[in-house]
Amino acid sequence: MGKPAPEFTEEVLAAFKSYYWPGNVRQLENTVQRLLVMADGDVVGVGDLPGGTQFSANNGEKGGRTLAEVAAGQIAKVLASVGGNKTRAAAILGIDRRTLRKKLGISQALNPS
Repeated sequence: MGKPAPEFTEEVLAAFKSYYWPGNVRQLENTVQRLLVMADGDVVGVGDLPGGTQFSANNGEKGGRTLAEVAAGQIAKVLASVGGNKTRAAAILGIDRRTLRKKLGISQALNPS
């Protein structure tokens, strides 16, 4: 592409390894090409990654989490951001308050205090 290839941080490489590539190799190739074209500096960091791969980098875990565990983590983050207000949290999450209560029950069953 006419310019030297940037270095990928360890976090970026870990994100590539842990991300489920629904488009298989072609999606990985396109992502790398996009990063090469869009890179401003000599190093590609997590902030340069597209959304889905960025999530896998920020997740900090190598797979193995169930959807219920991921949802429970997201609910906890949203609740913390609104000071525990369940009505506001449900609105942000795009779910009914009753659904939020059910999900909180599941969350507590997964992570008893």
